[in-house]
Amino acid sequence: MSTDKENKNEFSYKKQYTPKNWIEAFNVAIEGVILATKTERNMKIHFLAAVVIILAAIFLKLSKIDFLLIFISAIMVLSAELFNTSIEYFLDLFFEGYSEKTAAIKNIAAGSVLIASFGAFIVGYEIFSKYIYSVLYYLLIMIKTDESNMIIAVISVIFVIVIIIKAIFNSGKPLSGGMPSGHSAIAFSVWLMVSLITLNPIVSLLTFILAFLVASSRKKTGIHTASEVVAGSLIGIIITALAFKFFYF
Repeated sequence: MSTDKENKNEFSYKKQYTPKNWIEAFNVAIEGVILATKTERNMKIHFLAAVVIILAAIFLKLSKIDFLLIFISAIMVLSAELFNTSIEYFLDLFFEGYSEKTAAIKNIAAGSVLIASFGAFIVGYEIFSKYIYSVLYYLLIMIKTDESNMIIAVISVIFVIVIIIKAIFNSGKPLSGGMPSGHSAIAFSVWLMVSLITLNPIVSLLTFILAFLVASSRKKTGIHTASEVVAGSLIGIIITALAFKFFYF
């Protein structure tokens, strides 16, 4: 009995480490950030996104207020992810196995990351949208032709090419599975055609989201692999871009 008590005290002593000065406290905090980044995939993603966004803000020479909003939003997301990670570490250390209460705590902690990420997305959208729409508009202008009545022809060509490639790889069925994903090819072809015809950045963004959802659903349901979905998407985009650029009525 006394041995168990001694082991518990030893465990508590080791875990309740107090830094002697502010330099040690700073080092301990940095170690915590490094540990979370090494062990958590989401932390890596958030850090990468934060770096990309901040570099974009510097490149675009945003105003001090916009830059400050971007920086604070990135800090909020990273802090929420660190909080979520610490909660998961704590629960996994002291509670073994599945429990509805621990699962609820983890879900709530993850919800804080979701809310922070959503807020950061709104801030980023409001600040960067004018730049994104301008770039997208000029890109669409570069490859738009005088005629847009090619939808049936382009989809037919894509369908035939997908069937030929499926036959070469000898996998899947004409409308299900195999290399490449026909649904992804058609979805992204429709996205690009709508974008070229309307030249509306908002419409282009919305149709892109729909195309992405179609493609991702093919992978999530197990019908296609990620490479098959990517290949199909690229086929749809490339064929549509070439058709609108070089062949028109």
